[in-house]
Amino acid sequence: MSTSTQIKVISMASAHQRREQFAAGAAHGTARWEFFDALRLPAQGLHYDEPLTVRRFGRALKPGEVGCYASHYEVWRQFLMSAADQLLVFEDDVMVDWPLIEQLCAHRLADHGIDVLRLYTSHPINVRIAKYKLLSDHSHLMQVRGYLYGTQAYVLSRRGAEALLSACRVMTMPVDWAMSRYWVCGMPAFTLFPFPVLERHGPSTIEHAQQIGASSLASHRVDRFLWRLRDRAARAWFDLTSSPASPMGSTADVGGPYLGPSGT
Repeated sequence: MSTSTQIKVISMASAHQRREQFAAGAAHGTARWEFFDALRLPAQGLHYDEPLTVRRFGRALKPGEVGCYASHYEVWRQFLMSAADQLLVFEDDVMVDWPLIEQLCAHRLADHGIDVLRLYTSHPINVRIAKYKLLSDHSHLMQVRGYLYGTQAYVLSRRGAEALLSACRVMTMPVDWAMSRYWVCGMPAFTLFPFPVLERHGPSTIEHAQQIGASSLASHRVDRFLWRLRDRAARAWFDLTSSPASPMGSTADVGGPYLGPSGT
C-alpha cells in the first residue's frame, strides 16, 4: 500500500464467535488488522459528565454506550501515538468488501480533503454528491449533512482523529452522535455509496442495560431544547460558510474513477 493505514477491530474479548466470523471474512484479504479489546469504562483523557448528559441527551448513557464510546476514543488516542497516516476502525459485527477496502487504504485520504469517512450508517441520512466514481464506476463519495448514526466502520486521518479527541473528550452523548458533529470538529464528513461494509444482524455484545426513559424534569427539557437549538444553528452556519461544495472538483459522472487504479 502507498500509505500507512492502521486497522483496528473493536470487539469484546469474550466475543469469540464474532471474532471468528470477522477473521473468517478477512482471511482472503491482504490488509493487516488486529482486534482491540473493548473497554467498559473511560480511560486516559476521557471524562463522562452524567449530569450534562442528562441535560443535553435527555438521559444517562447505558453502560454499553459508555464502554463503546470509551473504546473508540482510546483507539483514536493510540492511533495518534503511532506512525500510521490514517486509521480504519471496524466493529466486529460487520461484513466487509475487502478488495474495495484495500483499494481505499492505498490512498492517503487527507491529501484529498477527506479527514472523516464513514463507511456505514444504521439510519437514513441526508447527503449530497461530492465526487462521482471515487474508487470505481460504482463507488461514489457523498458529503453528509447532519447526524450519521452508527460506528460500525470509518476512516480517520490524523487531523480527523485529533479533532475528534479534542471535541469528544467530555462524554455527553453516544459516540456516534459525537462523531457526527462535524460542525464542532470543523471539518466536513463524508461517506461512500454504496457502503463497502454491512452490519450483521444479531444481538449486541456491548451489554446495553434496559432502555432508560428521557428525563421529564422541566428544567432539563428547557436545557435540552436550547442546546439543540444552538447546535442546529451552529451546524447550519458551518454548512453555509465552511463546507466545500466539491472538494475534488467537478461532480460530473464522466471519465474514469478519481482514486481508481489509474487515478491520482
